[in-house]
Amino acid sequence: MTRISILDKDRCQPKKCDYLCISYCPGVRMDEDTIVVDEDTKKPLISEQLCEGCGICTNRCPFDAISIINLPEAVGEPIHRFGQNQFELFGLPSLEEGTVLGLLGPNGIGKSTIMNI
Repeated sequence: MTRISILDKDRCQPKKCDYLCISYCPGVRMDEDTIVVDEDTKKPLISEQLCEGCGICTNRCPFDAISIINLPEAVGEPIHRFGQNQFELFGLPSLEEGTVLGLLGPNGIGKSTIMNI
């Protein structure tokens, strides 16, 4: 199972911590662009391809803005993706005329997005 780091941009305060996540990242220390500064937001941008999910940045972040998640194996090609390090939709529910469809699940898994699509 693949592990990656996810940044909560609302909690991230790089002006107060001077980019500790970048300073301690083993990939960055090996001259890889594992974590770079986004020029638009001035916040860290974690590379999905280079991040090994070691958790050092998570432990060093004083604002708990970084978390490690386990990625399940992909089921085919995604039909919609919300952005880098954000979730993907791999299928849509089948709608049949004259029936009622209910979508249940935790917040943040794409139920509203599926209905909009």
